[in-house]
Amino acid sequence: MKNALPLAAGLAWLAVATALAQSPAAPKPRVEQVVVVFKTHFDIGYTDLASNVVKRYRTTMIDDALKVVDQNRALPPEQQFAWTIPGWPMTKITEDWPGQTPERKQKVMQAFKDGRFVVHALPFTTHTETLELEDLVRGLGHASRLSRAVGLALPRDAKMTDVPCHSWIMPTLLRHAGVDFLHLGCNAASSSPQVPRLFFWEGPDGSRLLTMYTAESYGTGLVPPADWPFKTWLALIHTGDNHGPPTPAEVKQLLDEAVKKLPGVKVRIGRLSDFADGILAEVNGPQGTTNSAFYILNSAFPTIPVVRGDMPDTWIHGPMSDPQGASIARQTRPLIAATESLNTLLGVWGVPVPDLGDIVAKAYEQSLLYGEHTWGGAQYWVTKYGAGTKWSYGDGWKADHASGRFQRLEDSWAEHTAYIEKARELVTPLLERELKSLAQAVKVDGQRIVVFNPLPWKTDGSVTLWPGAPEIKALRVADSDERVVVAHHQNESMSFIARNVPPLGFRTYVPTAAFDEPSKVSFDEAAGTIESPFFKVTLDTNRMILRSVIDKRSGRELVDASAAQGFGQYLYERFDSNNVAAYVKSYVKISADWAVNELGKPSMPPASQQAYAADSPAGFRPQFRKTGDSAEVVGTRPLSSTPGHSVAVVVKLSAHGPFLDFFLTITKPADPWPEAGWLCLPFKVDLPQFRLGRPGSVVDPVKDIVRGANYDLFAINTGAAIFDPDGHGVGLCPLDSALVSLDRPGCWQYSREFVPKKPVAYVNLFNNQWTTNFRLWNKGTWTARVRLWSFDQYDAESSLITPSLATRFPLQAAVVDGAGGTLPASQRGLELANKGVLVTAFGPNPDGPGTLLRLWELAGQSAPCLVRLPGGMKVQSVQPVDLRGRPNGPAIPVKADSFEVPLRAFAPVSFTLR
Repeated sequence: MKNALPLAAGLAWLAVATALAQSPAAPKPRVEQVVVVFKTHFDIGYTDLASNVVKRYRTTMIDDALKVVDQNRALPPEQQFAWTIPGWPMTKITEDWPGQTPERKQKVMQAFKDGRFVVHALPFTTHTETLELEDLVRGLGHASRLSRAVGLALPRDAKMTDVPCHSWIMPTLLRHAGVDFLHLGCNAASSSPQVPRLFFWEGPDGSRLLTMYTAESYGTGLVPPADWPFKTWLALIHTGDNHGPPTPAEVKQLLDEAVKKLPGVKVRIGRLSDFADGILAEVNGPQGTTNSAFYILNSAFPTIPVVRGDMPDTWIHGPMSDPQGASIARQTRPLIAATESLNTLLGVWGVPVPDLGDIVAKAYEQSLLYGEHTWGGAQYWVTKYGAGTKWSYGDGWKADHASGRFQRLEDSWAEHTAYIEKARELVTPLLERELKSLAQAVKVDGQRIVVFNPLPWKTDGSVTLWPGAPEIKALRVADSDERVVVAHHQNESMSFIARNVPPLGFRTYVPTAAFDEPSKVSFDEAAGTIESPFFKVTLDTNRMILRSVIDKRSGRELVDASAAQGFGQYLYERFDSNNVAAYVKSYVKISADWAVNELGKPSMPPASQQAYAADSPAGFRPQFRKTGDSAEVVGTRPLSSTPGHSVAVVVKLSAHGPFLDFFLTITKPADPWPEAGWLCLPFKVDLPQFRLGRPGSVVDPVKDIVRGANYDLFAINTGAAIFDPDGHGVGLCPLDSALVSLDRPGCWQYSREFVPKKPVAYVNLFNNQWTTNFRLWNKGTWTARVRLWSFDQYDAESSLITPSLATRFPLQAAVVDGAGGTLPASQRGLELANKGVLVTAFGPNPDGPGTLLRLWELAGQSAPCLVRLPGGMKVQSVQPVDLRGRPNGPAIPVKADSFEVPLRAFAPVSFTLR
């Protein structure tokens, strides 16, 4: 994402010219070879609607690249053009589509086989920390399948461009996939993390990945900088957003210039891993290209520094410009894995089911695309930059909007959200069908509800059946005398608590006569309290905030009533021009008009006319009510500052679980003025420590973050914990929004380093930061849910990871009637002895034949883990494989449906079952 020149040829020439201009006259004598790599930046959108961009990939762009290949064919091999392409665009280029021609496809595949087109391991540039672990793994499959189809080795290099920072899951992911090198090229306007130009990036599990970071731009110059200490240099000649390959004349000019500027140096066109091989051989010797996740560094000079740290994304505000889509993503992505696992289990249990491999693959592809880094059109679609900027707020913007000026931009936003909507459309009916098949297969006649547990350990939880559920007052476990009361709700759903549901297994419930169960929840409307066996909550009913939450088990107060915002307060911020200018000054590293306009908010009036304002609703008249096993308080109020803007708040306690749930439903009109909404959670924790459950890791934001990355706003995958030096604390898991700030709200903030002191979590509910790429206004109605719990001794597994997984991977159920089948009323599926370990894949192997099982340790606990396979699976042994399906160790025998595997903290292990 950056300002685009109108012609692709212009940008291709600019890339070559820039590479030459930035290069000194001659390299230091130490440099012996320069590897030249040609690439363009693939935005799946931004420069045009994504559908048009993909069409251009498949036609004019690849046709232009073929011309360069043809005109360079007679040159020596080291001078022949090679173009590096991410895995997903290359898949779109080579697959059959309505406009594909056999001639083009044959030429492209031959050029690929000949090494003239090169795929790197990654599918495209992502907002990495918003994705699930298995999204990231399946994304590697695009390049793998292409390579396997023509008999090529899998790529050992990877590239991402534009987005300045990525989660440290990348070294873990790529090294466990056998990738040796990653190049990151930063957007020219965005601040960069403070890392060396070349370093080993160490992931949370200890994996080390050779990484090159270019802070100035997408690529590098032809000649290395004067202080480059290595014998090999990477000249990454990178054209701009979707601008395609250089022309044959530009390639020739670059090579001619290399002869002049690099006398005595071997210059060859190649791929990213050619550079990595040169560096690793120099530093490590032949062992540098091993498939091990770890490099064993020797004392050879020069040395490469090791950077162990997470790099939270400084663009991460963008995904919450689409709060409705973000909610769909948080809810849908766990269901993909659950659907795949259930389909596999049904097959093991003898229930006839179709092979869902292709549909699951498509769902992962759509989910991955929602995490791709281009979320909509550029600002230049609707206005010039600088003095020519035409941008309005208030009535002027309303008139422009009504005239249709922004329709194409809005279409581009909808196009991006459609990815995750499509994933939901693929997965939801499949899961419902699989659950119904399971319920029909149990050996219980008549009406019955079968509950499925998607987690690999025994679980208790709430089960909800939505409108159309039967009028059942009570249930009994089909194979015992255990009974439960059923609650019916105003939205026509019904719910009950299911206990001891077997790991990745099921339990059956049947209707029984209604019975009275003493209520374990209560409320006192006059006192403004609700109470469960675990918590007593006191509300300020006028502001709909919590003045007190007492943990009845320990007597601890969880709420800081003296904090600037109330506990559970909805905070709405409207920023002013000073806020925006301060952010631009701290974050934007160039003064170009496009950078200041796109990463700021153009044409704002001075703060003296419209100053920063914060608003929260008041005057609530909430309802107190009990519904079955829960007590809740419900209230709705408008915001006085913005017509049409309201919030509905629900605070809920359950009799059967030690947690507290918030539900905030926001309704608001579109508004381009810079704004953000938050749920404020000021906890009473002395000398707080913080832990964030990010992809594949638990992060201490004080110690684990690289300086210059995002300290102000984090995407969390599982949850967060705040605790005191004695380990007393609280946990939280947002179900619909992944973004959380600590200590202070984090929109329009950029702190190169920040240590949170206040035990306050702010859950972002929406924002419209920037004026490009992401949605520029939010409108409609959406709900954000957040679950809270407390603990007395912090432990990553029991205090953070397992409660968060139980929240994000809830029990699933279906109700059927009629004759039963042959399965028992209750049955275990796949079981792990260790909690805090997620089954990210259990289904058809996407990299070859057989069934794939993948486990990922999330709590930071290295230990052996006993795996119990479903009975009747008849597996003799399991073959360890890497994240791209290649064997990486001896087979492990299976005895009595079980085997033991050593788990390393924060690392994946994968197996094919045989």
